[in-house]
Amino acid sequence: MKEEKIKVLAFLPMELPKEIELDNTLEAMQKFVGGLIECIALSDTGSAVTLVCNDEGKLLGLPLNRPLWDGADVLAGPGFLAGCDNEGNLTSLPQSAMDFYKEKFRAFIIEI
Repeated sequence: MKEEKIKVLAFLPMELPKEIELDNTLEAMQKFVGGLIECIALSDTGSAVTLVCNDEGKLLGLPLNRPLWDGADVLAGPGFLAGCDNEGNLTSLPQSAMDFYKEKFRAFIIEI
């Protein structure tokens, strides 16, 4: 069953990651990232985790947020991490993954 609200780990440029609650709707997600969403699966924790970000963040020149994949890429603009069920629906991020990624993505200084 689809959750009405989901607990996610929010990434805002120049801020530490923070736990927030977000309506589990396409409109709420698009509003948070400021445009069309892109969902990228992560596999660092062994659980289904999805990074949701602005599909055109770099093209639009959104502020750089934080490094991804050990610096191989960078998140531009706001984004968040959510869980994912077997049917591809976004869910609340499990607390263990929340804690893991909160520490992993503490860095928010982007050197260019």
